[in-house]
Amino acid sequence: MNAVEERLGRVLAAHFDPRWGSAFWLERAAALGFDPRREIRGVADLARLGPAPLEALALLPLEHFVPRRFHDVLHECVTAETGGTTGPPRRTAFLRDEFEEAFVTPFLRAARLVGFPRRAHWLFLGPSGPHPIGKAARACAAAMGSVDPFSVDFDPRWARRLSPDSLARRRYLEHVLEQAEPILASQRIGVLFATPPVLAALGERLAPERRAEIVGIHLGGVAAAPGFGKELAAKFPNAIVLGGYGNSLAGMCPQVAIAPNGPPEYFPCGARLVLEVERVEGSRRGRVRFHRLDESGFLPNVLERDEAEPVAPPAHARGAGFVLPGLRDPRPPEATAEAKSPGLY
Repeated sequence: MNAVEERLGRVLAAHFDPRWGSAFWLERAAALGFDPRREIRGVADLARLGPAPLEALALLPLEHFVPRRFHDVLHECVTAETGGTTGPPRRTAFLRDEFEEAFVTPFLRAARLVGFPRRAHWLFLGPSGPHPIGKAARACAAAMGSVDPFSVDFDPRWARRLSPDSLARRRYLEHVLEQAEPILASQRIGVLFATPPVLAALGERLAPERRAEIVGIHLGGVAAAPGFGKELAAKFPNAIVLGGYGNSLAGMCPQVAIAPNGPPEYFPCGARLVLEVERVEGSRRGRVRFHRLDESGFLPNVLERDEAEPVAPPAHARGAGFVLPGLRDPRPPEATAEAKSPGLY
């Protein structure tokens, strides 16, 4: 039995326990007419459970999806909401150690692989509130020996309501940049954590000597386009760039190597997140599907909007826990408005 099958067995045992399982999955099992604990043996069998409960995550109480055995410790869980890219916000929860596995550990292990700077002050330009990325930014900075990040709040739901080429979109970006500039002028910021569009705009406004003081850049939000690393290297010549891909329901998959000239590649860490690509005949690209295997939240068969190419993890990263297939160049389909006019987040 491999690590994924072992973890899957634990997750199925937690969610489908007749007494202590989760209400949603027990109801689903009753409708399916079989016991998943006995008949689901591997990732290939997860299709038997049907589509992921995304609509239910937006409508039902959190307790429906967390096994009853954890209800007494719900106050210790980390809650998260999606940003609304593909529908109404969905809500989930992570046990504290699972939140670390999903958002913090992948960054820390990738940071060691690429030599990301420690003990530098961070400036985080991104969402707080219900979105887990702000909580993860604080945890990652602390684990890297940095002070609590300086930050500029960002509302991705509001930004997505603005037409990409509108005056309102430019004014919102200007609002974010105007808050960042005094922090950069008064504090010794060494690490920037923001989306590619915000970083590109910030790079245009900062003086060359200030850009040279940035030693680390962490990318989040919208996926970086191929070659964006080369653009950042020109604007921030002393910065190590580490990108991440993921979402509030699944967790974060980082880059494990610096490749400024090629398409970005992202990999899950450990056995809790399985990425697949539903490939189209005649193409290496296809729709991204993920399976989240957590005792606090079991989300199989989540079909994403983005398309990508499957890619095996590089040999140098396997010892750090990056052993499962990842994604090369994930992005919205070319026909969508998001692909033609990428947003701020």
